[in-house]
Amino acid sequence: MESKKFKGWGVLVAACILSFIPTGIMGNCFSLYMAPVCENLGFSVTSWSLVNLIASFASAIGAMVIAGLYQKKNMKIMMVIVTVGSCACWAVATFCTAIWQFYLIFALSNIFQAGLTQLPISMLVTAWFEDKRATMMSIAYASGGLGGAVWSPVISKFIASSGTGWKTAMLFSAAVVGVVTVVTALVLVKRSPAEYGTEPYRTGSKDDSAAAKAQAQSNAWIGVSKKVATKSSAWFCVLGVVLCVGILSAGVTTHVPNFVTSIAQDGGKLQGTVLSVYSIVSIFGMVGGGALMDKMGIRKTVLVAAVLVIIGLASLYAYSITGNTTLVFGYSVFFAIAMFLPKVLPAVLMSTVFGTKDYAGIYAFANLFFLIGAAFGSVLTSIIQGIAGYGITWIFYMVVAILLFLSVSGAISGGAKLQDKYPQGD
Repeated sequence: MESKKFKGWGVLVAACILSFIPTGIMGNCFSLYMAPVCENLGFSVTSWSLVNLIASFASAIGAMVIAGLYQKKNMKIMMVIVTVGSCACWAVATFCTAIWQFYLIFALSNIFQAGLTQLPISMLVTAWFEDKRATMMSIAYASGGLGGAVWSPVISKFIASSGTGWKTAMLFSAAVVGVVTVVTALVLVKRSPAEYGTEPYRTGSKDDSAAAKAQAQSNAWIGVSKKVATKSSAWFCVLGVVLCVGILSAGVTTHVPNFVTSIAQDGGKLQGTVLSVYSIVSIFGMVGGGALMDKMGIRKTVLVAAVLVIIGLASLYAYSITGNTTLVFGYSVFFAIAMFLPKVLPAVLMSTVFGTKDYAGIYAFANLFFLIGAAFGSVLTSIIQGIAGYGITWIFYMVVAILLFLSVSGAISGGAKLQDKYPQGD
């Protein structure tokens, strides 16, 4: 019987669209609403900050619930439902007048939104690409950074149009996300190759390196259940990975703008340039990191990334001592290149360590700890720099980068033991 045509390229396009539209518009541009909403309705910045915290943890809870629904129900229909739910919440938000109403509506919105962003992207790419999985994952996630760059000036223009321009921006966002995502779900989303009589993407590469062989074997392994995974030694190493990545990414990136301005004393001009360079470099770093992971393996790639992180942090430390503005761009280049770690590393590591059997449930559960790390990281930086200054803070995060690499090594070793124990899955 003739094998059916591979449909994974359309699925990859769907993953890129989910990253470019829902993630780019609702995720990456959400911070633009803080100032105008607070000014229009008289909220404090501190009270609005809780919106982000509540929404993040609601997203993690939503991912765990929706992961099960995506695995057991019709993924297309479920995606349409969560799209309508999320967009409806954004529309309702334009009628909110009290801060508690925003807490409630964006908590609900992010429960739905969890089914439109990282979860489905990682599920779809993992299911359809056995080889070049990290490369395809990084391409999909890089679309989110591009989406933020493209949509940010559009949303900003709507917001600036009037005192209540944020309402127009939210309605515009809901409309675009609603229409594009529903069409994408119905036309391009396909949960797994088996449902369409085909197989995952395989290159048939002749590469006989140990890293390539190990990666191919891990990608093809059916894996273990969530119950077995979370009771293994590998799970605790994975928790170390996601906690370190969350602490490192949020703890550094959220404080760099304030740090740069506190040294430069230029009203934020250098800060803007540093962040612009960072944004551009991080898009290329996202794609390059995934390709490197496929070529060298996860362990070696993370080692390279850890070194880049340390160089970037050393640049910040040197800038704090000398005030030389050239040095701070070491952060914008080296640290930015390594920032494929927060999204690509957990997504690829889960399938490598635990296989694909219960991938969505394991990934969604681990994501909760990533968010805990991210929430803790920003607070931790405030505490350390308040006691010892930013210089010591950047040295502390160099240690976190080393711990990240050690955790990855432990997770991969633990995954190999699971694979030896359950070669056909549990």
